[in-house]
Amino acid sequence: MTYLYLDSESSLTNFCQKITNSVTWFAIDTEFMRTNTFYAELSLIQIYTDQDEAAIIDPIAISDLNSLWSLLSNPNIIKVFHSARQDIEILYQIAGQMPVSIFDTQIAALFLGHGDLVGLARVLKAELNIEIAKDQSRTNWNQRPLTKEQLEYAINDVKFLSPLYKKITANLTKKQQDALKEDFSELLNHNLYDDNPTKTNERIKKANQLVPKNHAISNTLAQWREDYAIENNKPRKWTLSDDCILAIAKRPPKTVEDLYKVPNIKSSSVKQFGEKWIALIDEVFANPENWPSKQVVKFNPSEQEQVFMLIGQAINQQLAIDYGLNVNNIVNKQQLLNIIKNNQEKQQIGWRHLLMEQPLQAVLATQKFIKLTDKLEMTSV
Repeated sequence: MTYLYLDSESSLTNFCQKITNSVTWFAIDTEFMRTNTFYAELSLIQIYTDQDEAAIIDPIAISDLNSLWSLLSNPNIIKVFHSARQDIEILYQIAGQMPVSIFDTQIAALFLGHGDLVGLARVLKAELNIEIAKDQSRTNWNQRPLTKEQLEYAINDVKFLSPLYKKITANLTKKQQDALKEDFSELLNHNLYDDNPTKTNERIKKANQLVPKNHAISNTLAQWREDYAIENNKPRKWTLSDDCILAIAKRPPKTVEDLYKVPNIKSSSVKQFGEKWIALIDEVFANPENWPSKQVVKFNPSEQEQVFMLIGQAINQQLAIDYGLNVNNIVNKQQLLNIIKNNQEKQQIGWRHLLMEQPLQAVLATQKFIKLTDKLEMTSV
């Protein structure tokens, strides 16, 4: 297919000015590298417009991308992504500003029964019978020059995203479109992308189940790892994996030699950082006043609320079947209980509110909203 390859500031500016005055939406995708760094390195930006104009932008060759940032911040033009979060993260990281007016076909595709994390290739095959090659997915996008095959692979993602966007939007109801606007707005929440080293301990799964002393060790090592990764622009798990942090926290070693006994720990990391880690652990022991308090379990439904929980869980299970969703990605038990306890207030947003919360709230308000035939049905969705 024909596309522009933009590798100068002037060519980028001309392209952005042209489409700013002629399009209402365009599909966009990025290619980036994150193998050896903490921060992703932007390698390419691909655009395909509603006027069938296509371009590959080379951000390695172009130092000033201001015309692109202006285009992305234009509220009158919709930017169509598939699985937008990673693309938004790197664009925000570099530009220091959010795109606006976005549409994510991955989220929208759940209303067509494709689940909540469907890949572009699968939904293209199901909806348009289009098969796209994935042979370049592990390519080095920072190399120059890129091959014809690599560039074709890159532009095809946005080329075929264009008809997919048209088909999905044509099949959405007004309620579904309104719900998606909330989901897309949440994707543009700065808090999702801003570095927050003070919350790095939350990355260690099950750490909050530890007793305060051991939890403090996990928090301290996770904080050290985050600081080191950011300062040196290295992947956070290169020095110390989550599993190693948890293992150290559960059975705190007293010496550097003891660290070598931790399962799957890198000997090179112990050699380089072992003394620092032991010093941090000793510091935790010496300052119990800084240990986190024991986590309080909030989940405590009454007997009647447990009955309503069963109804909510049944709705959850039916939604998982009907829409191909992961049942654990709809609402968890605590969120379900919050809906029951505050059934007149909106607790969820977007598709979760439309598909899950509204039917349950209606049941709790004794409105006719579900019926049983050969399955559980939400009659007003």
